[in-house]
Amino acid sequence: MLKRVSGTRSKERSESVQDDNESRRDSGAAMVEMAFIFSLLVMLLVGVVTAAIAFGQKNSIENAAREASRYAATLPEAWLNLDEVVAVAVEAAQGDLDADVDGQYICVAHTGHDKKLIIEGGVPTGSGDGTCYSDGLSDSRIQVQTGRQSRINAAIFSVDLNLNAQASARYERAES
Repeated sequence: MLKRVSGTRSKERSESVQDDNESRRDSGAAMVEMAFIFSLLVMLLVGVVTAAIAFGQKNSIENAAREASRYAATLPEAWLNLDEVVAVAVEAAQGDLDADVDGQYICVAHTGHDKKLIIEGGVPTGSGDGTCYSDGLSDSRIQVQTGRQSRINAAIFSVDLNLNAQASARYERAES
């Protein structure tokens, strides 16, 4: 009878050792699985955050184009200075159209008098006649087009974006 008890104890010990080995193997597998899942979650999180930043930049340059066109449309023609309209667009963009921003582009046109000014990278690159974009209208209006580059990163890949916005406002002020 004693042998049986001691045999039972050794059997219990060997089962206990087997259970410990299995739990160690399971915890090792769980750690490997967690490492894979964690890396995928981090990539997804980085992608969502950078996409949100790009979306905010797009909203900012759209607002800048609208604000600049509204501002210019309310000025008397004698006071209309396209450089000043560009400055309003840069200020309204809150840093998203500063001169050091990659791909920064601002075009301001007064179609009634065929005046146009283009700024790229903070430097005037064109002026003269015409429009910033074709909208099919023939009345006197202020057109503002803004643009910049942005990037969405997701750890193992990235996407380059060209963000653009356009706004037009009918020129309403008479000569004063």
